[in-house]
Amino acid sequence: MMMHQTENFRRLHHMDNLRALAMLLGVVFHASLAYSPMLHFFWLSSDTEKSASIDVFAWFTHLFRMPLFFLIAGFFAVFLLHKRGLTGFLRNRLLRVLTPLLIFLPLVLWTMYLAIIWASQNVENPSPVLNFIFMAMDSEQSSEQPISTAHLWFLYYLCFFYLITAVFWKLGLYQLKQTALLFKPWVMVVLVPLLFVPGFYLVNAPHPAPEGLQPLFWPFILYGLFFLIGSLLYHHQQAIDQLTGYRWWLLLAGLASYGYFNHRVPAAEGDVLMALSESITAWYLTLWCVIAGQRYLNQHNRTFRYIADASYWIYLIHLPLLMVIQYAMLDTAWNLWLEFSLSVLLTMVIGLLSYALLVRHTPIGWMLNCKRPRASKQQQH
Repeated sequence: MMMHQTENFRRLHHMDNLRALAMLLGVVFHASLAYSPMLHFFWLSSDTEKSASIDVFAWFTHLFRMPLFFLIAGFFAVFLLHKRGLTGFLRNRLLRVLTPLLIFLPLVLWTMYLAIIWASQNVENPSPVLNFIFMAMDSEQSSEQPISTAHLWFLYYLCFFYLITAVFWKLGLYQLKQTALLFKPWVMVVLVPLLFVPGFYLVNAPHPAPEGLQPLFWPFILYGLFFLIGSLLYHHQQAIDQLTGYRWWLLLAGLASYGYFNHRVPAAEGDVLMALSESITAWYLTLWCVIAGQRYLNQHNRTFRYIADASYWIYLIHLPLLMVIQYAMLDTAWNLWLEFSLSVLLTMVIGLLSYALLVRHTPIGWMLNCKRPRASKQQQH
């Protein structure tokens, strides 16, 4: 059974672990794009080796990974509001979300630039995008590019969502009894997927990351809606228990809907059937992950706890690191799956080691998670 939120603020292990898995799956997703036929002319580290099965995997995870993350973020937002109050909530989000964005975004953009400079001097077989950049560099024609939030765009939008949440909390909207109607099983299965159709309808499939500094409308009505439902779910956690018996039907329906999506992708915006298939896949698989997480990940485990703590750091630094690793493999003739596996493994290992040595017990780690006491000898045995 799930805990009641009134006064018990113990750690929600399954939600922590699901959030960590969603972040780490982002590393796998970005690594896979180097071997995507669909993104061959658009991704910085695109390799000459490509596989259609990569696209099947990549866009499958793309449809539910960030929706799951934003739903969990909304859930923990209300958890923090109950635990710390409005002022404490805003201070916490300022430290854990806005501050990392302001610190790490310039560092990420700078290291990505340095990685491109390194590739220009060391890579003999650059990707189409790199080759275009190199030619522009050689021509010495500088053109102003819009500032990108890169893979940290989710922190940028979370800041907006947290401010909106604070307003809703102040207005007492989370106390409305009518929200319970949203969590009746038949409503969650039949009607809720329809709410996401407008967001998917407004953007091409597969939908890109909203990386620009100018906020776009569609992430608010897509990811913002997942965030809102997650925040409301905190007061209706029994709804997950009620859907447990339908979990395999949700999985099968989500996979079937993805089959249609995969048959049609890519597609321009304004396609209702594509938007509907994306909505069903995203919502049903997000629900399935929450149900499965509660069933299999809702326990204290030191290894899971460590990975959950490290996942934020790994995600923040992974893209420049991954790019360098994949740039270095552009001149190799290794098997596609070997390159893909190595790029993921090396990125994860370096991320975990750097977290252990440079982050966990330092001010960076205190900012990203919280200050953790070092284990005593008695605790270690």
